[in-house]
Amino acid sequence: MSKVSGEGGKMDIVALLGEKRQVIEAALLRYLPDDEHILTQAMRYSLFAGGKRLRPILALLSYEAVGGGDIDIVLPVACALELVHTFTLIHDDLPAMDDDDFRRGKLSNHKKFSEGMAILAGDALMIDGLGLVIRSKANPVLLNKTIAGFTRVLGLSGVSKGQVDDLYGRDKNAKFLRHIHLRKTALYIAFSIWVGALLAGGNDDTLVHLFKAGVCAGMGFQIRDDVLDLISSKEELGKTPGKDNNDDKLTYPALYGLERSKKMANSYINRAKRIFKGLGASWLPLIELTNYLVERVK
Repeated sequence: MSKVSGEGGKMDIVALLGEKRQVIEAALLRYLPDDEHILTQAMRYSLFAGGKRLRPILALLSYEAVGGGDIDIVLPVACALELVHTFTLIHDDLPAMDDDDFRRGKLSNHKKFSEGMAILAGDALMIDGLGLVIRSKANPVLLNKTIAGFTRVLGLSGVSKGQVDDLYGRDKNAKFLRHIHLRKTALYIAFSIWVGALLAGGNDDTLVHLFKAGVCAGMGFQIRDDVLDLISSKEELGKTPGKDNNDDKLTYPALYGLERSKKMANSYINRAKRIFKGLGASWLPLIELTNYLVERVK
């Protein structure tokens, strides 16, 4: 496990994230090399646009916390998480979806290339991302569970349904809003934590607790996103600020107000931290990272 400490022996979460991000970046460069084809260019444009690499880092940290040692077991799956996440972002920005011209401070994929190319780049990232799973050296039984998990959080029960509800839902109540955020964001973050522990041989009880913690962390992360959409600048946010509010989208600040939304994000984060703390000292990196999720400014 990584041992990155700051003053007084306290974990330096920024340094830890930087260390893990370097591992992920190097692997992504190997998995998606530049062959100069236009499709590859479009895929790499969004994949290497400066993302936080949160989901693969969560998988790495969870794998280490359970005691996993061989990084070649978890790294392909961690990178698969990032390729698939990038697919969702490209499609989310399309005119038929959220219609955003910017992502991570750059032109959205469809603005840089074209709508058709953006759709195809997203499709290829999703397909190739799932294909990375079989590069893992993990037990085939665990890889089958990994693929099954991907389908659950991406399909009818997860991201796809959340996107439909976000686009076409007419309900304006707390339950419906929670379902949108749960499906679009929280389940995938929970899966990222869960799958790292799964590949390290985590027992069923640990996996159940981790998924619950991941859902709480993911909800806090998404509520913080809603807040940042209102309080951050375009430079900080990397995309158009205030767009959710201008589009009259259902968000936590729209339903509860800014200050109460901040408190709700903290409440979810604290619930996640209590679960991680109950699992033992090896989960300190996840506790620190969970704090970071709700304290970030972009």
